[in-house]
Parts: sequence; structure tokens; C-alpha cells
Amino acid sequence: MLEQVGRRLWGIFRRLIASYVLVTVVVVVLVEAFVLGYQVPRMVSDTQLHTQVQETAASYWGQLVQRYPSGVPTGALLGETGQRPEPGTAQTAPDASTLIVPAVAGTVNSDKALTAVVAIGQDGTIVASSAPSRYPPGQPAARYLPGGASAAIHAGLLKGVGGGIGSTPYGSVAWTLYGGRNPVKSSASGPGGTYLYVQAPHSTGLVNPIRAWDELGQVSGNSLLSTILYVLLLVIVPVGVLFGVLASRRVVRRVRRLERATVAVADGDYTVALPTSGRDEVGRLEANVATMAHQLNSALAAERERVTSEARAAERSRIAREIHDAISQHLFGLRMIASGMRRADPQNEQVQAIERITEEALRDMQMLLLELRPAGLDGAGLGPALEQICAAYHDRLGVTVDADLADITLPEPVEDALLRVTQEACTNAIRHGNAHRLAVSMTRQNGQVELAVRDNGTGFDPAALHTGSGLRHIHDRVTELGGTVDIDSAPGAGAAVTVRVPAP
Repeated sequence: MLEQVGRRLWGIFRRLIASYVLVTVVVVVLVEAFVLGYQVPRMVSDTQLHTQVQETAASYWGQLVQRYPSGVPTGALLGETGQRPEPGTAQTAPDASTLIVPAVAGTVNSDKALTAVVAIGQDGTIVASSAPSRYPPGQPAARYLPGGASAAIHAGLLKGVGGGIGSTPYGSVAWTLYGGRNPVKSSASGPGGTYLYVQAPHSTGLVNPIRAWDELGQVSGNSLLSTILYVLLLVIVPVGVLFGVLASRRVVRRVRRLERATVAVADGDYTVALPTSGRDEVGRLEANVATMAHQLNSALAAERERVTSEARAAERSRIAREIHDAISQHLFGLRMIASGMRRADPQNEQVQAIERITEEALRDMQMLLLELRPAGLDGAGLGPALEQICAAYHDRLGVTVDADLADITLPEPVEDALLRVTQEACTNAIRHGNAHRLAVSMTRQNGQVELAVRDNGTGFDPAALHTGSGLRHIHDRVTELGGTVDIDSAPGAGAAVTVRVPAP
């Protein structure tokens, strides 16, 4: 059985590791998709879009040189007419190497960046643009351009200024500066003005991962990119296995220990010790199994005790029947013969002794039968059970019993203990004190139940050493209930046993 348990647990172990590997791979794939959809577009923009911006600047520079040999006139509308402006989007030309720069004569109803061309004089003012409402002629270009472009114009630089990604009042753009001889005319610099600024909107949002994959493949090559991603996935698998082993080893060890404990309980060993190793579900299961084993062990012990008690009671009942059917009948017959002989010869002392001894033997036999067949609660309660004891002593032994019993309901263990105490006290009064009258009372007051048994017997000295076990049994039972026992007796003055126990 343990081998089967081990195989099942090994199966759980493997499944846990597989789940960790699967989760790790899924996380890596999601991260890669996020990178492809968010980070890759920036990489593409930094390369492909910037390249397109540079190619567009070179193309427009050539067009301006051909169209305006003497320089671009102030306020000229640059760009391509008939093209619909799309703020925030870089429109690719049919050749895919350059961008479409729409000529926008009117107002731009958007707060997003445009694909634009701006001619700037050497004094840093705008000469002409593809969107005059955004880049008005005669205004300083620095307030509309990225910081890098403004700094290059202010320093009079053209060579080595490749542009890049910058921030404008209308958002992020990819930009570049282009220059040559006499392409731009301005009032400040004359025909020597040579700045041509080109920009395109730069998207930083999340895009389709498949599209990003294709674009990145065009930049870096699909084979190399695929190899890198596949190698990453292959490396992640052993990492997931290691993580799964480390994370699930303790859980599996606890489950194995729990399984061994349940197997032991199933085999009948209810004394297993299973420590609680955590506050999680497995820890609570360990605590529940330990509690269950303890309860089963207690229930088994109680059942054994019950079976033993029932067997003992059955044996005592059998002995009582044998005594009653055999010895009691013989003693009764002997008493009848002795009684007849005494009436025939009243002066015969031996016959009188036989009759007296027979009477005493019958009395002792009746007391023995009462002990062998003790009264029980039988679900009727303590009061009716005590009344049954009083009636038995009166009917079988001829003892006068005065009963004053209040109707009190107590937990069954307390009622059973008080019942046995009453039986023991009455037996002691009849057997050892030769009492002919008993008084049994039970009251409830001040949170306690008081049970008293008084007799008119010979009495005894409570301080003297007694060889019998009756009083010791009474004291032990009452002590277990947290109660007290008081014994009031003296030689020739009868005895009174008073018991007080807490009444919950």
C-alpha cells in the first residue's frame, strides 16, 4: 500500500512541477508579447521611422532646390497638397522609404503631432512650413521644435546632427535637420539660410505583437530573433523545473507524512502523532487528522469500556440469578425447617441459633443481590433511580426508608456518580451498621446539590482506621466531580454521609 501511495505522490510531484513549468512558460510568452507590443515599437521607431524621416528630409531638400533655386520664399506652403492630414500618425509613402507630408493650409484641429516639413533661416526663425498654423512664418522655431533641434540651430550646427526622438508641445516625434547651399532664404541671413527640419509622430503605445514581430524581423532579421526567443524558452524550462522542485518539495513531504498517518489510522492505529507544520490548508488537514485520530482512540476506549461494563453487568446478573434460584431457595427452606423445629421445641437453643443464623444469611444474601443488580438511570433521571433504591431496600430487606428527593436534572456522569454514592452509603449502613431505618434526601441550593444518607445503626468513629473500601469509593467519586464529603458518626449514634457537588 505504501508503494502505491508513493507512486501517487510522485504523480502529484510531477504534476506540480509540470504546472510550474507551464506557468513559467506562459509568463515568459506574455512578457515577450508585451515587449513585442510595447518596447519593440520604440526600437522600430528609433531605426525604421528615423530612417524614413532622414530619407524624407533628403527628398524634400532636393525638391526645394529644384523648385526654388533662389531660396524658399517666406510663407510658402510646403508639403504635398491633396493629402489628408492624420495627426499622431506617420504616413508611409508608396516607396516605403519616405513619408507623406501633407500640406495643411488651414487650422489643425488636433493636439497631436503632424508629419511636417519646416524651412528655418540661420537666425532661427521659421521661413515656411507644411502647416503654417502650427509653425507660423517669422516666429522663433525653438518654441516648436525638440530641444536637440533648437540647440543645434542655436549653435549653428548641421553636420553630425542626425536627429532622434524628441518631445514637442504636441507630443513625441522622430526628427532630423538637413542642410545645403541656398535652399532657404530669410531676411536675417539672406540666401545662406540652410536649415530644413522634418518630423514625424512617434507612437509609444501598445501595438499588435504580430505586427511588432514582423517589423522587428525586418530590422534585425527573423532568423536571429526567432533563435533568441526559442533559446529563451528552452532555458526557461529547466528554470521552471528547478523552481517547481524547490517550491513543491516541502508540500509533497507534508502530504506524504499525512498519507502515512491516514494509512496508519486505516490500519487501526489511532495513536499516531501528526504535528501541525503550518497554517495553510495542509496544516489544517494535519490538525483535523490528528483530532480525528484522538477522537477515534477515545471513542474506541469508551466502546471497550462500555463492552466491558456490559459484560461485567451481564455476568453479575447471571451470578445473581444463580444465587437467587439456588442458594436463596435453600436458605429459605432451611429457615422454614428451623422455624418449625423451634415451634415444636421452644427451649432448644440450637434450633434458635440455626433460625437466627438463617435469617441473617438471608438478609446478607438479599443485600448481595442488591449489589449484584444495582439500580440504573435507564434514562429516567436521578430522582426516580434513587426512589427505586429506597423501594428495593424496603421491599427486599424490610428497612424503613424515608425519602425526600427534589426533582433535579444534572449531567449524566454526575447523576451516575451520585447514584453509586447512594448505593454505597445504604449498603454500608445495613451491612456494617445493622441499621433498620434510613433517611435519604437530595436538595439543590447555592449552586450545589446536597445528597445525604442517614441511618440509625451502630455508628463508628470516623477518625479510626477502616479496612473497608466503601467510604474510600465514595470519596474518590465525589472528588472527581470537584465536590466534598462530610461524615458525621459516633459509636452507638448512627451515621450521616453528606455529599455536595457543583451543579452546573
